[in-house]
Amino acid sequence: MEIKKDFEFGTTIALWSQCPDRFLSQGYKKDTTFKEKMELASKIKDIRGVDLYGDWDVNPDNIDEVDKILKQYNLKAFIVTADVASLPEFGKGSVTSPVKEHRDLAQEKIKEAIDMAKTLSSPMINLWLGQDGYDYSFQADYIWAWESIIESVEMAAEYAAARDIKIALEYKPREPRTHIYTANVDKMLAVANRVSKDNVGVLIDTGHAYCAGENIAESVALTKLFGDKLYYVHVNDNYKIWDDDMMAGAIHPFELIEFFYWLNRCGYDGPIVLDMFPYREDPFGAAKESIELIKRILELLSEVDEVEIEDILKAQDGVRAMGMLRKYFVK
Repeated sequence: MEIKKDFEFGTTIALWSQCPDRFLSQGYKKDTTFKEKMELASKIKDIRGVDLYGDWDVNPDNIDEVDKILKQYNLKAFIVTADVASLPEFGKGSVTSPVKEHRDLAQEKIKEAIDMAKTLSSPMINLWLGQDGYDYSFQADYIWAWESIIESVEMAAEYAAARDIKIALEYKPREPRTHIYTANVDKMLAVANRVSKDNVGVLIDTGHAYCAGENIAESVALTKLFGDKLYYVHVNDNYKIWDDDMMAGAIHPFELIEFFYWLNRCGYDGPIVLDMFPYREDPFGAAKESIELIKRILELLSEVDEVEIEDILKAQDGVRAMGMLRKYFVK
């Protein structure tokens, strides 16, 4: 089977962070500078770029220094995430906040991310509305909230289009809210198609998709079917209960294999980015091992008889599917 093997790999900056949690707020690792993080990331030859989170990693005051460091280590800014989730003003939502001034601030943070992406020669921003949701019954006006989300994405899309920037909508079912509005691939595709802009698509994070109860391969297929809207990919793993951000393929290797089959079949050619939180593991080793596993999956997929897979899919034969996985991937 002809398989794309030359994906560009990247990581989030958080992978190289102190990895704090609510039980150890200072983190499990020593603090390092942005430059030190990029120096370490650059030592993995397959890593070509990074995700930058607005305010956390890059802001209008340090953007020139960030750009200089990325160039020093020959790393690209793959995407810039708009900081609409980590400011106290957004505790009750960003674009759906009950306070107009906070909604306006959210829109400014989105525009700021777009401008920073343009400065860093990044092709897109990540819009993750993590604080936009609810926790209790009768807490939310669902219609007003969704109208606000759609209107905000429309405004952002117009601003981004004028600067030749795309918007990747990332979804997640919960955390920090018990219910995040933009919870799954279906809702993200609904927003993208309602907005109907050529520069608005979807970011699939495999861990978020697992938590949403999705089959990650089917999620890829849906983005292809409904407008070819897959813009960006985060890979990690979990037990489908919580967003553990574990090493890619650690828990669900067969599902990851099928995911890459469908990425290939649907023509995805963007980067493969590790969004992992190796709390107690060596980040260099966790990143390198995850990349090596993905490269091995791609290599083994190239050995699979494409006609054999097509026949299995047409017959919807689960037994033959298991046999095919055993033959090619359990060696």
